[in-house]
Amino acid sequence: MIMRNKIFILLGFITFFVNAQAQESSYQSGEPFKVTVDYARFYGDSLQTYIELYYGFSESMLKYIPDSGGLKGQLNFKLDVKKGANTAYSKEWIVPHLIPTGTEITSQSLVGLQSFGLPEGEYSLILRITDENMQSKRDSVYIALLISNYPVDKEYLSDIELCTSIQTANDKQSLFYKNTLDVVPNPSKLYGTGLPILYYYAIAYNLALNNNSGNIIVRTSVLDAVGNEVIAKDKPKPRLYNASVEVGTVNVSALRTGIYIFRMQLTDSLKTTLAQSEKKFFIYKHGSTPDSSLTSSSSPVLESKYSVLTEEEVNQNFEYTKYISTDLEKEQFEQLTDLKAKQKFLYEFWKRRATGPNSILDEAYYSRVKQADQQFTTPFRSGWKSDRGRVWILYGQYDEIERFSNSTESNPYEIWQYHNIQGGVIFVFIDRENIGNYMLMHSTHRDEMHEELWYEKYALKMR
Repeated sequence: MIMRNKIFILLGFITFFVNAQAQESSYQSGEPFKVTVDYARFYGDSLQTYIELYYGFSESMLKYIPDSGGLKGQLNFKLDVKKGANTAYSKEWIVPHLIPTGTEITSQSLVGLQSFGLPEGEYSLILRITDENMQSKRDSVYIALLISNYPVDKEYLSDIELCTSIQTANDKQSLFYKNTLDVVPNPSKLYGTGLPILYYYAIAYNLALNNNSGNIIVRTSVLDAVGNEVIAKDKPKPRLYNASVEVGTVNVSALRTGIYIFRMQLTDSLKTTLAQSEKKFFIYKHGSTPDSSLTSSSSPVLESKYSVLTEEEVNQNFEYTKYISTDLEKEQFEQLTDLKAKQKFLYEFWKRRATGPNSILDEAYYSRVKQADQQFTTPFRSGWKSDRGRVWILYGQYDEIERFSNSTESNPYEIWQYHNIQGGVIFVFIDRENIGNYMLMHSTHRDEMHEELWYEKYALKMR
């Protein structure tokens, strides 16, 4: 795996929609110190995922001091990737930027990239940025990062990298070179005035699975803030190789100012979705009036994934939190009637749980909900609402499992073992009615039900 170092290029367009009007004046106008960040996850190898971290900022944001060749600014970056209380990856670097004598400072964007690998797990990524020439100028970005091993038995899509340009290239030393292309990221995810074309890059995996020779359909679409599909395109693609780079463009010049979702799907000839990946982006047009989906970006809620959820989706997402939400939080949410208030509540709910020794990441939590539904759903109950689903969601996948099928002596039961919780704990689930409804009857976890005679009382069949 190639780990790339940082480098910068200049992009002649606005850096973020809330700063666009302010950027028309000089850098001395007090432009906010803000670094935009995005990332994409790609297959690395069987042991780890390859992460590309993209960041960008306006040239006029820096504090400059005289230098022999003109004016010099510099940012100091510090990246920490935590897994619980442990540091999984850490790096510091500096980014100097020189304005030659006689050259004006502009609002063009400077873009960089860092890459690294991580094994499967739940991580917290914290990027801290300081202006070397004015230490009071600081910014920080927090990202909850879930790394899952790529499946080997089905089609899969990487994250989508949104870009300002993608061109055929021969310079393999370029920071943005990959797969014979020069792929320039757009960390702000902003398009519109000065940048009417959205470029995208992703990789599809496992296309040659089971020697399937039929075509696959690559569907790209743009959805507005309420989920309406406003742009769509289908492209047939032969399954010639196991992995395939997907690049293309979308003309977004006709879209209004607002928040949108770019979606990529792999479908078969029956239009069954085999894999899907999404990325939020923004449209800003100078002089236009924003629609109701975009107001002030000073609120991080509007930059979060919760800002595009429908009321039904927000309600469902909060219902999924029943195992970790307090009675007060449930009562407060029930009293909300406005969609934006619910979106804000859900954003703040997860923000409160994102830090500290017992942190819970929303992406990891919802991933466990989905896994629980897939594995434990029966005709009588959704998987995430079952006892096994609840334990899976709260504590993750077991380290070991013992399964005991139905016999003349006992009902079916399972024993889950977790080695790294409270020095080692077990959970015992019993299907007393022999209909697939496994109920928790005993655990050595201090916060769960405890019944030493679980086998005699619940597993052993009456004679």
